[in-house]
Amino acid sequence: MGIFILFAISVALFNPIESTLSCLPSDSGTPIPIGVFHATKGSFHTPDIEPAVNVALNHIHNNSCILDGYKLNLTYEDTECKTSMGMKALFEMVASRSRPVAIFGGLCTEVNEPIAAALKYWHIAQLSYAETHPKFATADSSELYPTFFRIVPGNRNVNLAKSRLVTQFGWKRVGTVKQADEPRHALPHEALTTRLEESAVDVIYTAGVTFQEIENIGNELALLKARDVRIIVADVSEDIIGRVICEASKQGMTGRDFVWVLPGFHSNKWIHSSIDTGCDEERFAAAVEGHFAVQFATKRPDLSSYVVGGKKAEEIVRLLSESCGGDRCTKNIFEGYLYDGLWTLAIALSQALDNGRSFSHTRLLEAIGNSSFEGVTGRVRFEHNERMGIVEVLWYQNGTYHNAAYFDGARDEFRLEKAIQNWQPPADAPERRIVREEVSGWLFICVSLCASLGCLLALLFLALNLKYRNHRFIKMSSPNMNNIIVIGSMCTFISVILLGIDTRLVSRALFVKMCYAKTWTLSLGFTLAFGAMFSKTWRVHSIFTNIRMDKKAIKDSRLLMMVGFLVFIDILVLSTWAFFSPFSLQAKQLEKYQKDNVEIVPELERCHSENALVFQAILFAVKGILMMLGCFLAWETRHVNVPALNDSKYIGMSVYLCVVMSTLGLSIAFILQERINEAFAMTSLFIIVSTALTLCLVFVPKMVELVRNPAGIEQKGYRRGLMKSVVTKGPQQQHTNNPSYTGKETEKDLLARAEAENQLKQRYLHQKTCQLWELLERLRELGDTQFLQQGWFFVV
Repeated sequence: MGIFILFAISVALFNPIESTLSCLPSDSGTPIPIGVFHATKGSFHTPDIEPAVNVALNHIHNNSCILDGYKLNLTYEDTECKTSMGMKALFEMVASRSRPVAIFGGLCTEVNEPIAAALKYWHIAQLSYAETHPKFATADSSELYPTFFRIVPGNRNVNLAKSRLVTQFGWKRVGTVKQADEPRHALPHEALTTRLEESAVDVIYTAGVTFQEIENIGNELALLKARDVRIIVADVSEDIIGRVICEASKQGMTGRDFVWVLPGFHSNKWIHSSIDTGCDEERFAAAVEGHFAVQFATKRPDLSSYVVGGKKAEEIVRLLSESCGGDRCTKNIFEGYLYDGLWTLAIALSQALDNGRSFSHTRLLEAIGNSSFEGVTGRVRFEHNERMGIVEVLWYQNGTYHNAAYFDGARDEFRLEKAIQNWQPPADAPERRIVREEVSGWLFICVSLCASLGCLLALLFLALNLKYRNHRFIKMSSPNMNNIIVIGSMCTFISVILLGIDTRLVSRALFVKMCYAKTWTLSLGFTLAFGAMFSKTWRVHSIFTNIRMDKKAIKDSRLLMMVGFLVFIDILVLSTWAFFSPFSLQAKQLEKYQKDNVEIVPELERCHSENALVFQAILFAVKGILMMLGCFLAWETRHVNVPALNDSKYIGMSVYLCVVMSTLGLSIAFILQERINEAFAMTSLFIIVSTALTLCLVFVPKMVELVRNPAGIEQKGYRRGLMKSVVTKGPQQQHTNNPSYTGKETEKDLLARAEAENQLKQRYLHQKTCQLWELLERLRELGDTQFLQQGWFFVV
């Protein structure tokens, strides 16, 4: 019934035609005592409230639709914003004969808090027109201050407006700054971060600052900057906001790419304040440009609307302004809330006293909580004793504030103004652009061309080796092992091409198969080529270091078995790897960097295996041992130059080359693994160069011999090396066997004799060398090396 009556009153009040017909002035009535707390004395001087109160009383008392037969009787008490004075005034009012049915005011939290806590025991309603402290909106406030209401929107509305502002522009990540030593800012800030997270906005970091340690704000802002925060919501006092903005400017956190959402102080004096901010005037002006200020609105934006009392809002605003014009009083930003506050009490009292019922504090509290009418500050509605009012968002442009948006808490509406509708908001973070790191097209073409030329060179050597396999010079160098070297080299050349293939050229599924292909070709290619060279070097070493009377020939089949065993180890490891830890395509993101306000995130496609390091270590260990043994054998046979094994010297050089190139290539590839072009170029270079040089060292001498001796029948002129029986002959023995030696020859005679003997021995040596060559060739064809049992050796 009460709600229906309140609705009927509201309809009558808001319709100007009906109000002139039925709501008539009433100069008399039973007074209803109401205590009014304000502060005009003492050190804390506040603007006058009486002019606005008088305007509201005049409109209420001249409308018989409200308080028919009653009138409001206000008793003013000056609390001086002191707790003691406020409590004294309260007790005097409560003890007086005309105890107030409600308290209207006050302004200062120091007074409102103890009064609100005490009034609950008398069940007296208190309606504040200026209290904004967040302690009256905490979880336990309904228990501590159950009869306290405030007509001015609190931080709950402001937080809703900030949250809607952030989401309106599509920002999903913000940073915040809070003043930790001031509950007026710290408490609502905690509620704000919770609300932002509920709105799917990620609060990246909260920078804490205190008034006493404001010099440390630079460190906190640096942490925000390190996290690429572009939208910053600050809850700090007017005293330090300038220092915060100045430090942000020094750290490059202001400008068109950043947005600061600050508390509104209902003035821009802090921007032009004489307080030292640490920045010069020009720098500070540039730093504050473009920020948002969020504060409760002092009047509704649609002033042409009809409000309570049947008048337009613009008319009431004009009357309020005229009531405090000139030098008569100080302008009060709460004048609209003073006006709406008294109307709230009047309407609630009208409902509580309806039908001549005796006054009830309970009905009054319920009526205030159920208030719903259009006031000069917007629609008046309460939720948990909190006014759900209008919050304005101001935008600082060109040295002045402009209305950017309004949030109506009563209707839960957020509306942008025309001034900002075409504004392009900055991103909440640098534009994140994932750039796939790929091997340069030209580099891939060049490397593939070089690898293809290497394959053609290997095929040429293979063809010549097969065609002239019966040529004496090639036949004696194990053509079967040479073929294996060629095949292994071709595999390594092919692996280079496979290393540069990515998803630009093949599908993702095929790319995974390519992971296996390039791993197997490179590993098996190295094993075949190096294993064949190793086996040939091992045979030379065995021949010249392990001489026994019963030594058997080391045939190619034995060398093939050795290479086959090495290949078997590779296949075993690679197969186990593929079975237990298969490859998959992984996109690895590398270290990001910024370019033109765009965050570039390089992404590298690579073959990924969970236990790749284990199997790589096994392969590296096997091949490392093989290379160390190869180096040892090459060193041991460095002086060998046997015509029957004519390429042992070049094989040793190839072994050294493979070891050096493999070590350098592996190290550089590991260091440059995140620089795809450099890693691919250097890895390919080492593989191609080492493989090509190995082929050339093995086959070019044979090609030279084929050109010099196509038929393979011409003997080499002079062989470097002497048989032991020849070398051990000394000059003293030769003189003894010569009958013409007298011991008295001149130097000229000695020289002539030596020259003659030298020519004779040269012819003799040449003859015996030719005979030895023929015999060694026959033994070589038979695969027999027992000729070494006589202890012959050759030295470089």
